[in-house]
Amino acid sequence: MTTSTQKTNSDGFIGDIITSAVRPLQDLLFTLFFVPLGLHAYWSSYTVDAAAIPIERSWMVHTLLLPACTLSPLWWRFCQNLRQCYDNKQRWPYLGNAFKYMLAAEVATFGMFDPSIKKHPAWISAFAGATLYQVGWDVFMDWGLLEWDYVRGWFTLRSTRLYKQRWVYYLIFGINFALRFVGMVTLIPPVHLSRTTGLIVNTFPDFGLFVGSLAACAEIFRRAVWAVLRLEWEVIKTRKGSENQGSPTHARFDEPAQVEMAGLQDSSDMKPMPIRSSIRGLWVNIPLKPFRWNDMSELNDIQILSELCVWATIFSGIAIIAAAHREVL
Repeated sequence: MTTSTQKTNSDGFIGDIITSAVRPLQDLLFTLFFVPLGLHAYWSSYTVDAAAIPIERSWMVHTLLLPACTLSPLWWRFCQNLRQCYDNKQRWPYLGNAFKYMLAAEVATFGMFDPSIKKHPAWISAFAGATLYQVGWDVFMDWGLLEWDYVRGWFTLRSTRLYKQRWVYYLIFGINFALRFVGMVTLIPPVHLSRTTGLIVNTFPDFGLFVGSLAACAEIFRRAVWAVLRLEWEVIKTRKGSENQGSPTHARFDEPAQVEMAGLQDSSDMKPMPIRSSIRGLWVNIPLKPFRWNDMSELNDIQILSELCVWATIFSGIAIIAAAHREVL
């Protein structure tokens, strides 16, 4: 699961689950600091409320540890994708996925270190853009939910499905779309330390702290329903790979899927996929070849690592700029 070894699908799956547990991790960290102080207050003459004051006004907790709880899971998944890019010598889709975590981290970082910026149109636009990017990645990459229909000229629900009821997919998509915005909010700690007064201030003053707890529960629920289609798509890809290799499998699919996947046995399917484009009513077949930009096989290890280091520097550099803007460094 570390970034020093080759990554597997289970590593990425576990990493995604941890990114949804950011708010519980923040609460757990706060509890680990509060319990010793509470016990000391119990054995001493002052109250528990008085014991909470040191941690509530702690610069280290609110400026270092709580942000670390937010950024560490995102940084971990970011590095996992960089490692996959290095192992497979391909930029796509690994850098695209890494960019998803980097964008979410930077939006959350500025929201943490400068809470007043959350009312700025630029931050709101970045927040919405990062969330929509995550939704798009869920639909097209993590779930493979849509496929292009050349007859209708539009995207349709993929024909290969493990669940026969179409409403299951629409329901999960709707839940995931709505709660993705809630999940982005959970990345930002519910309280922060005011640099002017040194007192605890609610990050979202318009909402009670109990709303933050509900948002954390909603994000965990969203990740659970997200995992249903994520695992399904992984099973489908594994099934297709097994059939291409001629190995037996016992997964059950609907009849249209069997017909579609049986066609993969034809050796002609191993040729470059044709793209049909219409020019004045004439159909032209254009072979789909890999983009040269995507291929890194011609680069040596030093060149690949240098490029990946640039991505890592951008990730950490923007976070440092956000911290310096709040004058916490």
